[in-house]
Amino acid sequence: MRIERATVDEYKAYLQEPSRPPSRGGNTRAWHSHVLIIGDVRYSFLALGTKKWVFASDVTSFDWEWDETKRYRNIVRDSIQVWDRYGQAVVRGERGVKERRTAQARMPASRREQRN
Repeated sequence: MRIERATVDEYKAYLQEPSRPPSRGGNTRAWHSHVLIIGDVRYSFLALGTKKWVFASDVTSFDWEWDETKRYRNIVRDSIQVWDRYGQAVVRGERGVKERRTAQARMPASRREQRN
């Protein structure tokens, strides 16, 4: 299914990986769930970082599909098209790829101190 030339009412991003302290690189390139609310309908997709893909003043079009349970409308990330307020096509967001983070962050102490 497709959404054509819609404006986003609300945009949120939620961290989907274990959190990391800034000294270990932080969460700027971690996987986040990006949620776009258009009207009263929620659409979401996974992407790197918290950078917005669509601003409030933008117009967007994208393809979406239901998940297996028919509860969530998942955006096909490669189909997102965005035009700014002047009608110019723009590309936003972190579009790279990386492995999912599985390890939890350690306490800021030596291994000996952690044993005690």
